[in-house]
Amino acid sequence: MDWNEARRCLRSNVGENWLPKRIRERIEESKKIYIACSGGADSVFLTLLFSTEELRDRLTVLHFNHRLRGEESDQDERFVKELCASLDLAFLSASWDRSDERGPVSEELARNARMDFFAKSIGEPTVDSVVLTGHHADDVVETLLMRISRGSGLQGVCAPREVSQGVAGLCFARPLLKLRREEIVKGLSDAKAIWREDKSNQTGQFYRNRLRKGVIPLWEEAAERPVSAGASMSRELLEEDWIALEQVFEHEWKEVQIEDGVIDWERLAKEPRAIQRRALGRLVSKGSKTPLASHAMEGVLESIRCCKSFKVSVEHGCWIEGTIGEKVWISKIGGIIDWKSQVVPDGVAVYFPGGGKLLAKEVEIDGEMLEKVRSGVFSHDNCVYMSLKAKQRFFVLVRTRQPGDAYQPIGRKSVVKLKELFTDRKIPREERRTNPIITAPDGEILWVPGLPPSIDYLLTENTTRALQLTYEK
Repeated sequence: MDWNEARRCLRSNVGENWLPKRIRERIEESKKIYIACSGGADSVFLTLLFSTEELRDRLTVLHFNHRLRGEESDQDERFVKELCASLDLAFLSASWDRSDERGPVSEELARNARMDFFAKSIGEPTVDSVVLTGHHADDVVETLLMRISRGSGLQGVCAPREVSQGVAGLCFARPLLKLRREEIVKGLSDAKAIWREDKSNQTGQFYRNRLRKGVIPLWEEAAERPVSAGASMSRELLEEDWIALEQVFEHEWKEVQIEDGVIDWERLAKEPRAIQRRALGRLVSKGSKTPLASHAMEGVLESIRCCKSFKVSVEHGCWIEGTIGEKVWISKIGGIIDWKSQVVPDGVAVYFPGGGKLLAKEVEIDGEMLEKVRSGVFSHDNCVYMSLKAKQRFFVLVRTRQPGDAYQPIGRKSVVKLKELFTDRKIPREERRTNPIITAPDGEILWVPGLPPSIDYLLTENTTRALQLTYEK
C-alpha cells in the first residue's frame, strides 16, 4: 500500500478550504497535535489529511487496543502502526487490561479506558495541545438520539462539538463533523486507501450500534431524506444557544455568589431556572468532584421555587444546604456528631457523618416480591419495604437517636423503647449514638437499620406500592 500516494490524492481531492475556522485556529496555535486512530475509515481519513510536512513534527498518532475482538484487535493495532511508519509519524499505543474488572463491557467502560490512555499519553494538558478525533455527521445523529433518550440538557444534546474540553482537561477537536460516513468512505476509495472494519459495529451489542442499524434507517425512511444534515444544523444552533447562555450565566454568577461556596438565596430565587441549575452545579463543584444527582438537583430547584429550606447529600461528608431568604451553601461534615432531621429525597443516596448511606425509593410490589420479603430474603440490617397506599406520596426523614425514642417493630406486641431493642440485639453503645433513625414527616419511627421495621407499614396481599429503604455501612 502506497500511503504517501493515497495521502497526496486524498488531500488533492478534498482541497484546502474545508477545515472549519475554529479548528484551524486551534491547530495553528497548538505545539502538540494528537490524532486518535482506531484504524477505521474515519480515523484513517483524518490521519491522511493531517499528516503534512508542516504538521509532522508536532503530530503523534494514538491507538488504543480494547482487546475485545481477539486477533482482529491486534491486527488493527499493527495496521495503524504500519500506517504511521509509512507516513513517518510518531505512534503511541496501549492495550486494555481488564484483569481487575468484572461484568460485561459497556460503551462507557470502553470510552473511559480509552480516555485514560489519552490522558496518560499526553500528560499534563496545556493550552497548546489538541486531540483530533474522527467524529462525523452520522455520529452527530446517533449522539443526539442517545442523549435525548437519557434526558440530557442543552450541553449534552449539542455534542459532539467542533472543539471541547474533555477528561483531564484535554482539548478535543473534530474536523469531520460535516462529512457523512459515505463521503469519507468514497474519499478513501477514490484515493485507493484501505482501512479496517470493526465487525462488532454490525452487532446489536451496544446502544449506538442498535440506533445506527435499526432506528436511523427507519427515521430516514419516514423523513424521505438523510437526516444527518438537519441533525448537524440543529447541533450547531443548539451549541450557539448553549454558548450564549453560558456567557449570561458567567455574568449572573458574579451577582449571585456572596463568597466562595455561598450563594445569595433571594438573588438566586429570582433567576430563571436554567441559571439556577448552572449556579447549583457550579456551587457543588467547589466542594465535591461528584456532581449533584439529577433527582437531588430537581428536589433542590423545587425547594427554591416553593421557598423551602433544604439540605441534600452530594457525597459522603458533603451537603448542599439552603436557608430561606438567606443563603445556599456547601457544607462538609466530618467525624461522629449529632445531626438533626434531614429529608431523604426519592432515589438519592444520603450519606451520614461517621459513615453509612441510605437510599429511599418507591417500588412496585407483585406476588413474587411479596413472597421474598415475607420469607426473609432481605435482612433488616440493610433493606426493608414499607407499604404505601395507592395514591400516597411519601417521603422520610432521618436523624440520630433522641431520648425516649420508641416504636412497635414487626414481631413485638406493643411499642418498645429503642434502648431495650438495642440491648436485645447487643448493638454496641457507640453505634446506638450514630445509628440513623428513619421517621415519617410527623416523627413516627419507621425503621432503624439492624431492627425490624414498624408493624404499621407491614406489606399485605393488597400491597402494590412500597417504599424501599436500603442502608449500607
